[in-house]
Amino acid sequence: MARYLVTGGAGFIGSHLVERLLADGHRVRVLDDFSTGSEANLDAVRPAGADRLEVVRGSVADFAVTREAVEGCDGVFHEAALGSVPRSVEFPVDSHAANATGTLHVLTACRDAGVKRYVFAGSSSVYGALAELPKREDHPVAPISPYGVTKLVGEEYARVF
Repeated sequence: MARYLVTGGAGFIGSHLVERLLADGHRVRVLDDFSTGSEANLDAVRPAGADRLEVVRGSVADFAVTREAVEGCDGVFHEAALGSVPRSVEFPVDSHAANATGTLHVLTACRDAGVKRYVFAGSSSVYGALAELPKREDHPVAPISPYGVTKLVGEEYARVF
């Protein structure tokens, strides 16, 4: 039985990932600041995984909290992000802190803790206004919003780590 950290584990995708990991018998730690995620998203999994689910309220933008959440984990699924393009235009510093700096914090904490597996939730926003669908990973990147830039920065950090 492995222990996994799911950042943003109270969000839509993160909570479903938590549900699956618990169903597979793993121990799961969730790191979420609940700015976009919801405690209610975890309510369905609490009874089944009560002894294997730990929830840490905090932000990946806080390195000390992130480092502590990563400690002792075999793998990390990094789902945490401020995901709104309009919000990123209005509040680019907040988007950068959560998405780019937060990703750097998670990767650094994983490296320091010797985590073996890291999965990053990317975004098609890195391709900008590309008309061709479906978008593919070999398409040129050309983000047109702060959100897209921060997700591209996260991809690059993951690549170099």
